[in-house]
Amino acid sequence: MSIQLLTELNGSKKGALKKFIDTFKGEPRIAWYPSAGVDFRALLYLSPQYAASDPVNVEEPQTPDIFLFTDYFPWDKSDFLDSRVIYSDERTEIFVEHIEELPRLNLLPLHPELVDFPNGSRATDRAVFLTIKVISKVLGTFSYPVIYAFAENETFYCKKMIPFKARMSHVIHIRYGGGLGGGGKATGIWIPNVLKSLGSEMFITDDHYSMQSGDEFAFKFCPYIPSECESVLTLIRNIMGEAWGNYGDVKWYLVGY
Repeated sequence: MSIQLLTELNGSKKGALKKFIDTFKGEPRIAWYPSAGVDFRALLYLSPQYAASDPVNVEEPQTPDIFLFTDYFPWDKSDFLDSRVIYSDERTEIFVEHIEELPRLNLLPLHPELVDFPNGSRATDRAVFLTIKVISKVLGTFSYPVIYAFAENETFYCKKMIPFKARMSHVIHIRYGGGLGGGGKATGIWIPNVLKSLGSEMFITDDHYSMQSGDEFAFKFCPYIPSECESVLTLIRNIMGEAWGNYGDVKWYLVGY
């Protein structure tokens, strides 16, 4: 289950993630953001504060307890996490309160069928546990734990999530693949197909899908991916793309089975 996945990622470390695991009661609600890049807006949009500021006419799922970002991160010249400040403008500051390196993921090699830069970078195949603080003039101040696994989304799903029967209460599909310049040969068209196996309750997406060569490889590489979406998606919220990803409207779907 989810706590088993977190324990696997923590390994023998005795730091902040171990403390989170040991003190958490039950199974944590995890929001998975594949191909996250350096986009931490999910922490704002999936906060209770945002849900209260933009209410919908149905009961929303409970917000996440922790976020899981995955991206193979091929940018050798990136200064991401070299500084405590992740993002800052006149309305919002996002910065790192705590960072702890976790054990290597052992998910290499990268697959040239999926990515444009199969050599990766110094970040690829590493993972970190972060405590991220958000200071927003609109939503207030709050902190969230985040695990960032620098790995191919497809490999992480197949080799880490599936063996530990991980559950992801929320799944985010925004500018999947090469959307932030990292290069990719897939649009993540397979992501809706795994919502049921992940036990997901909310799917947030820019609805940009097309079957590309990387997606075709993903279905062959990971036979656990169903060939079709087995979930019923009910639209409950829509925001303009300029507010998140700038790649078309972003839609919140309740996931039913």
